[in-house]
Amino acid sequence: MTLDPNSDGSPLKLTRAERDRIAAIVGAPTTGRKAAQEASGGARHQVGPVQPVGPAGPMERKRAPATLRCDKNPSWSDANGTLHARFNCKYSTINWGYKISARVKSFITSKVNERGVSWWNNGKRKPKNAGHVVGKSYHFHGTLKPVRHGDHVQFQDYMTFRVNIGGRTGTGSITWASDVKAKK
Repeated sequence: MTLDPNSDGSPLKLTRAERDRIAAIVGAPTTGRKAAQEASGGARHQVGPVQPVGPAGPMERKRAPATLRCDKNPSWSDANGTLHARFNCKYSTINWGYKISARVKSFITSKVNERGVSWWNNGKRKPKNAGHVVGKSYHFHGTLKPVRHGDHVQFQDYMTFRVNIGGRTGTGSITWASDVKAKK
């Protein structure tokens, strides 16, 4: 998340207390250099079994893909929101949905610009889902198809929005990504 510069164009300087307050709001650690960097600009946020691909680059640790089964509808949450996904075997699709958390919605002051889910099936890039510019309470959702038993599917999205934190305005963002294996 970044806050707007000062009126003279110089970068905004936050005190340790202000950085810690922002970190507490967004659920980031509140001490140390990493927390200060994340509170003042561009932190990536993970939801569930995550392994961003494409231009976002690799995350700090590699996880094995989660398994999506036909008869299960799992969800993964963090301080930024909740991702739901299911493998719909009958129609050879993965249906996904994402809701921004109440805490993050509390400081969003604009519509949310969602880029649209990018996805890969067995390492092959697939057509991106449509993006949206909608209210912060929207249930973002989409369908990835075709997906068959045994396919390794990775998908991710990026959202931006205006924020007001303690009277300071800026631009916030959420990046979420998932790495799954479709199983009957």
